Amino acid sequence: MNQTKISFKEIRILAIPAIFAGIAEPIIGLVDTAIIGNLGENSDVSQAAVGLGAAFYTLLLWCLSQIRTSVSSIVSRYLGADKLNDIKTLIPQTILFGAMLGVIIGGFSFIFAKSIFLDFYGVDPADKELLAEAITYFNIRIIGLPVSMIVYTVFGVFRGMQNTIWIMQASIFGAVINMILDYALVFGIGSFQPDMGIEGVAWASVFAQVTMLIIITITVKRKTDFNLIPKWAKPNPEFNTMLKMSANMLIRTIALNLAFFLANRYATSYGKEYLAAHSILINLWVFSFFFIDGFSNAGNAISGKLLGKKDFKSLTILSKDLIKYNMIVAGILALIFVALYPFLGRIFSNDPTVVTHFYSVFWLIIVAQFISGITFTFDGVFKGLGETAYLRNTLIVATFLIFWPLLFFLNMFDIKLYAIWISFLVWNSFRGGSLIYKFRKKYRTV
Repeated sequence: MNQTKISFKEIRILAIPAIFAGIAEPIIGLVDTAIIGNLGENSDVSQAAVGLGAAFYTLLLWCLSQIRTSVSSIVSRYLGADKLNDIKTLIPQTILFGAMLGVIIGGFSFIFAKSIFLDFYGVDPADKELLAEAITYFNIRIIGLPVSMIVYTVFGVFRGMQNTIWIMQASIFGAVINMILDYALVFGIGSFQPDMGIEGVAWASVFAQVTMLIIITITVKRKTDFNLIPKWAKPNPEFNTMLKMSANMLIRTIALNLAFFLANRYATSYGKEYLAAHSILINLWVFSFFFIDGFSNAGNAISGKLLGKKDFKSLTILSKDLIKYNMIVAGILALIFVALYPFLGRIFSNDPTVVTHFYSVFWLIIVAQFISGITFTFDGVFKGLGETAYLRNTLIVATFLIFWPLLFFLNMFDIKLYAIWISFLVWNSFRGGSLIYKFRKKYRTV
């Protein structure tokens, strides 16, 4: 067996498109936040409502779309073993399964939206305007959940095939459509299109998802041997593997999103201005994730292929290279945030109180870039290796034994957003440290 170092060119070919594809989704969130934040009177209420609605929608999508990670790992492993034809039936079966989950979970969420925001997120029943706008936004966004499930599952297939360019093309086009429709639907176009306010933001996102579905459907039909619609046949032998991996990743993602939920709940309890500032911070943090996650996605795809070849020496070298590249990306992001420091708050809100709260803790987002660089590198590699059980256990410990107790403790000192973001930094540091320990123990050869 030949053991060769994975070249930077091979990593870059996967990483750069993955970066552009990854930032498309947070760009949608940032544009939504910026446009809503500048609506004028009561913009803080609308911004907080979009933050809550988007947070729960993202929670559902992150939980359910872990099918993408599972199918990506399986596809890359079979690609490395040169047995891709053995899983031709798995792909359409997985797509159908994901779409059905989207319909079922989306339907229940639509019905119980009011209870979700009152009981789950702790919105004050007396704050009728915030509650009404959050429900309005969410009940439109959730219509697109089955579509997003199909799109994300196919993205997993593309990544497993070592092709992130197809993902990038669909994601960027969807983001552009969203930005155009955001402005047109929110503010209106003269007498041709009346302004729709917060409803316009939600519908713009749904139309963007449908656009991405159309693009990936054309790509699959023209450039792959897979089908989107399954034929009547017994489940592929790897279908159970996919289900087990997805179940592990679902539990992991629930634990991950519990941390985000707790952060949102505490921010909500501090008041609308704190919640609005927290929504901006979360969007910026998630936006930076996807730059770092580009090289992590490359590690995801390549590590699965190396596992299929049983080339552990190259896997070890790959992990070292990915850390180096992600530290460079983290450094660049940190410098950009420092350069834009005086302007970012005012871009996303015209409320001086929101801006003040935002600036008080934004420097922690800068520090977080380097921690994310390490954590996400090994997170991506472990996904590619199919180590979903360990990823699950790590997040359970990080959230229940570290983030939650620490946030509860720090909150007693009445430091508000500082309590949330210090807890996030410690939480993310533990995740990265535990993954490094496991990798060195099980896979490191040099």
